[in-house]
Amino acid sequence: MGGYLTQDRAPILEALERMKRARLVPFDVPGHKRGRGNPELRDFLGEKCLDVDVNSMKMLDNLCHPVSVIRDAEKLAAEAFGAAHAFFMVGGTTSAVQALVLTAVGRGDKIIMPRNVHRSAINALILCGAVPVYVNPQMDHTLGISLGMRVEEVKDAIRRHPDAKAVLANNPTYYGICSNLREIVRLAHEHGMMVLADEAHSTHFYFNDKLPESAMAAGADMASISMHKSGGSLTQSSMLLCGPNVNAGYVHQVINITQTTSGSYLLLSSLDISR
Repeated sequence: MGGYLTQDRAPILEALERMKRARLVPFDVPGHKRGRGNPELRDFLGEKCLDVDVNSMKMLDNLCHPVSVIRDAEKLAAEAFGAAHAFFMVGGTTSAVQALVLTAVGRGDKIIMPRNVHRSAINALILCGAVPVYVNPQMDHTLGISLGMRVEEVKDAIRRHPDAKAVLANNPTYYGICSNLREIVRLAHEHGMMVLADEAHSTHFYFNDKLPESAMAAGADMASISMHKSGGSLTQSSMLLCGPNVNAGYVHQVINITQTTSGSYLLLSSLDISR
């Protein structure tokens, strides 16, 4: 990536610091005018916070069509997480899950998923009209919790629904249970299906080889990463990771259907700094 884009850099943070040094006078939104227009909010959150709660401008790039610092920050994130492309998301991991589902399936398409999938995936099916093929996870009756998807159950779902377009897996479930994701990826890809992973609770999987395998390492096509849960970023900030066989331009079009045009630089910089 050259001398500029190294993992010790934070392009969005650095751009915000340059903006502060430029001593800009805000004639733009947001209406709190970097705290001056809402002293109660400034006193509660702090001047440093409101000073960088700004609108998109040339020196700060634009999340809807990044061409400079946000693009660079996303490139660094992709490199760090072993993905072909990374998108910064400011609508929580809900928006990332919905984007990966909307990318993979459309009206009438089938998607194989566990019963204990997050509600965001169900809501994405409502939006696009895709049809779920549910795999019922087994129960651990001692702990009273549901488990992951067994490979045999996924294989059976693929046998019964060979026309399905994708398989969605929790990696891990919300109780911390992992499926054999690598084998599920192998099975799905053999049948021409995409593999999507909800990784809301596994940001840390990417950075320690003693932990379960991450979705990108297992060969999944797309993964939603909840950076704010275990990665240290601000609540509602997330990432969407894509593998090499996914059309990143199309994914970005899908993201822009539902994601705000007023991306928060508090959330974006927190993703950059946490990476």
